[in-house]
Amino acid sequence: MTAEPTRPCAWANLLSRAWGAHFPVDVELIALEYSKRFPDPIKAIKKAEVDDFEGALYPLAKSGKWAILYNPEISSKGRINFTLAHEFGHYLVHRKLNPGGFECGEARLLGYDRDGARRIIEQEADTFASYLLMPIDDFRAQIGRNDMDFDLLGHCVDRYDVSRTAAALKWLDLTEECAVLVTAVNGFVLWCWRSKAAKRQRIFFERGMPLPEGSWAANPNLSLTATSMGVALPADVWPIGGEVREMAIFADRYEMTISLLVFQKQAFGGCDWEEEPVEDTFDRFFSNGQDAR
Repeated sequence: MTAEPTRPCAWANLLSRAWGAHFPVDVELIALEYSKRFPDPIKAIKKAEVDDFEGALYPLAKSGKWAILYNPEISSKGRINFTLAHEFGHYLVHRKLNPGGFECGEARLLGYDRDGARRIIEQEADTFASYLLMPIDDFRAQIGRNDMDFDLLGHCVDRYDVSRTAAALKWLDLTEECAVLVTAVNGFVLWCWRSKAAKRQRIFFERGMPLPEGSWAANPNLSLTATSMGVALPADVWPIGGEVREMAIFADRYEMTISLLVFQKQAFGGCDWEEEPVEDTFDRFFSNGQDAR
């Protein structure tokens, strides 16, 4: 008998091969059917109208089975789908680590969870969900060599039934562009996620930094001049230097803004983005147990 995977990416790849290329992925069907091969399968996937979490994986008393719960108050269907995949990832990868189950709430969503070990587990569940819902080969086929814009982002959202944030993060992990996703709450940076090229350029925006006054995220009225490519901003608006293209998403909940920043190559003196990566201050900051996404 072939051994089961132990890592989130391997699990997602196995399931993608087993169910084929059908999008959006039916997470409920896969979770309920695949878990039947285990003595402790997932028995139910249900709504749970509570304020304490976005999603949860709970053991069912006495039966030895599991249930995935999700909060129907989540405004985005794509976020619900990602939440279900996230909890399924906990079931496959982590349930033996914590027989009491998992509750995944605002601390995970907003990056407030300061428990280093738990944060790693949550990131692994996110990785599983990303690879299951948006397999790399298919995602690359969809984006091709096109510039990321709102239209392409919307296409990915519709194809994979995920949130715009999830689709943007996937693109950042695969793109050769120098780009950063910056999430802010109440006008202050909460976390950022960088492409490989952005890491090589040592670009990062510290938690607690106020949004630049000239940024789209800080000026919703710039929407009036935006195109599908976003808004082109002059040098020094974001504290990196050089021109940048900003695509901003405004979320009513949590008073959150999400900015996808794509930096122009000339902003860095035409230097080579394909150089070998080096550890920078940002990497050391987060490897020492700080909050990150």
